[in-house]
Amino acid sequence: MHCDEAGPLLLRRLEGRLEGDEGHPLERHLEQCETCRETLEVQRRVAAVLSSRPVAEAPLGFAGRVMANLEPVPGWLDALNWRVWTFRLAPVAAALIVVAALGFGPTAAAEPMEFSDLVAEWVVEEDAQGLPAFSLLWQEVSADTLLEAVLTADPDEPF
Repeated sequence: MHCDEAGPLLLRRLEGRLEGDEGHPLERHLEQCETCRETLEVQRRVAAVLSSRPVAEAPLGFAGRVMANLEPVPGWLDALNWRVWTFRLAPVAAALIVVAALGFGPTAAAEPMEFSDLVAEWVVEEDAQGLPAFSLLWQEVSADTLLEAVLTADPDEPF
């Protein structure tokens, strides 16, 4: 038996809830393990102190002092507290509003386009294979050469 397994059995032994079959391995472990024997002795002393003094005899203000020394552990729900985030993000929201107000001015609307004009822009002519930009696609070139050609090409001039 390991100390990890003996811990819960020690508490059950102190409470008198340890059954006979479970007590034998615990006794063998206690014969070999000094740490668990010390733990059992400390728990016996604590139980004796707690059982000898009734709750009504606790010193005045004891519970208040104990509660004052306890710090609440922040949970994951505290991250969802909208009040905290409102105060933290208020300067960011104000800065975004100022940037949006200064950065966006009135824009001119684009001229309406007829559907036939849009189709005409996208139609490929039958002689498109003779265009220089289209002929580049049939050649074996490196990625750098292709990128340079696309970025600097004039569609009216051959490569």
